[in-house]
Amino acid sequence: MAEVSPEEWGTRYRAARGTYQSMTARLRALVIDLLAAADVEVIQVEARTKDIDSFTEKIIRKRSKYADPLTDITDIVGLRIITYYVEDVARVGELIRSEFQVDEANSIDKAAWQDPDRFGYASVHYVVSLSPARQRLSEWRPYAKIRAEVQVRTALQHAWAAVNHKLDYKSATEAPPELRRRLFRLSALFELADEQFSGLRDARVRIEAQYATEVEDGQLEIPLDEVSLAAYLQDQRHRSRVERIVTGNGGRIEEPSSRKLARDRKDLLKVLTSIAISTVAQLDEYLTREIFAVPLEGSPLFRGNDIGVEDALTWILLADQQASQDSFRQFYTPESWGNFLDDVQTWHQAKGTGQAGTGQAGTDQAQDKTGSPYGAATL
Repeated sequence: MAEVSPEEWGTRYRAARGTYQSMTARLRALVIDLLAAADVEVIQVEARTKDIDSFTEKIIRKRSKYADPLTDITDIVGLRIITYYVEDVARVGELIRSEFQVDEANSIDKAAWQDPDRFGYASVHYVVSLSPARQRLSEWRPYAKIRAEVQVRTALQHAWAAVNHKLDYKSATEAPPELRRRLFRLSALFELADEQFSGLRDARVRIEAQYATEVEDGQLEIPLDEVSLAAYLQDQRHRSRVERIVTGNGGRIEEPSSRKLARDRKDLLKVLTSIAISTVAQLDEYLTREIFAVPLEGSPLFRGNDIGVEDALTWILLADQQASQDSFRQFYTPESWGNFLDDVQTWHQAKGTGQAGTGQAGTDQAQDKTGSPYGAATL
């Protein structure tokens, strides 16, 4: 039987490539769903189907290795999962092993087997195929015999790989002596940075737990930052007071997405910083005296809106401080300004200050009547 030429294999691949492209797209979508279900947050999931020229070139370069390149080449379908932390590389690996059949002979942890004279530290590569259960599903049956390569690496490993690819030095022996030391130092810094990022994450978790305990115990003399603000508003005693203002004045409490929640906390912290509130104790004092004590219920303050606690509190504080239009537009759309002015009027009438939303001048007068020790110079 005559040997099939690389060009003929390329022709066969061209005819079948649509199936591989479909597999690539479906596999990427599946992996994204699996990561979300397992609550593993990653930076991105890249996917590609090997192009025809690359497929043919690989056969030419490694002709003796592949009896049937369409079956034997394991990276025609390729995914790359880029994680935030080193520990997440292992978590993703566990997920892959639980959801796919892993070809151990062709899979490799390149970091574990790194030669001491090679620069950097490499990703983990898994060669996978569909699990027997998934192969039996009609939508996956066309891809039952296709293998794929899944690379898993951190963002810094990815950055190193990209730069090192440009330098094109795979090992120390390939680099000029005057560059060798600098490359080793740089690769060590990348690895150290990955370790430090993991350490910072662990420290944040520890601080979050510490703040939550202190807030629960009423120990509020702690610096105000995003973490302590979250601890304060996650405590149901404080959170429920904001919720009552919202639901008692025409609104409904929603649980925002994690991304919106992070943005809302940043906005709220910015407002609090602008009025010189720098500790949780000061925040609690201000809210207790100036916000939660206001006898306001049954007004259209939130007009049937679904709103998160942090976002609602930002709106209330801007109204209480009678923010200028320029300050207001840092947080909300210009179209909301008219409603905001109405809410400032409603809020201060309930407080007994009687001031309309006129910006800084109105704020100064309102401060005189409320006796608040916190200024609003930047609002």
